[in-house]
Amino acid sequence: MALELLHIDEHLVVVNKPAWSVVHPTRGARGAPVLVHELRAQLGGSPLFPVHRLDRQASGVLVIARSSEVAARLSDDIRGSRWDKHYVALCRGVIQDSLRIDHPVREVGTDQRRTALTHVDPLEVYCNRYTLVHAEPRTGRRHQIRYHLKHVAHPIVGDANYGQGPINRFFRESFGLERMFLHAERLRLDHPVESRRLELVCPLPPELVATLERLELHQGPVL
Repeated sequence: MALELLHIDEHLVVVNKPAWSVVHPTRGARGAPVLVHELRAQLGGSPLFPVHRLDRQASGVLVIARSSEVAARLSDDIRGSRWDKHYVALCRGVIQDSLRIDHPVREVGTDQRRTALTHVDPLEVYCNRYTLVHAEPRTGRRHQIRYHLKHVAHPIVGDANYGQGPINRFFRESFGLERMFLHAERLRLDHPVESRRLELVCPLPPELVATLERLELHQGPVL
């Protein structure tokens, strides 16, 4: 698997993470391509230090440090909410106005809830039933965007955990969508060593573009 490099220098590398790959080896995703292993081979075996994750079915901008010192600096910026992250998602239901979702997210495997804030802006409505949105998480909780959109009754299409099974099957059978429609499109961050701001952009992958095109042309009933 040849990974698309969005940025590379001696301190960090930014890749376009394909859907179905995982950042680290995990028990629940045995057999999935491991991004760190693939990238290490692609870069000749140099050490790599992941500092954040994208869900297995999500795609888009992913940052990996090339030293433990840089990883620590980037992790501090993440904890300080200094990264400006923008995602694109396709949701069930019509969203006409911007949303500010301020709702705690439960940590996986615990009863602890942590504060979480996501801003959502509608981009386009399809079939008067689905809305393409920009989602900007202001905090970095696990599954935050997915949980927040479910919380406001607009689950992401293709989301097996927080979405709706009949809708996911409808998109799989009618439009060939085999994954969750969530993509990390844009990331702005301060370079951890150099005095400059980085802006990384990754357009929607072909399978998500094709889904939107098919949905726009769809003439039959929709769920």
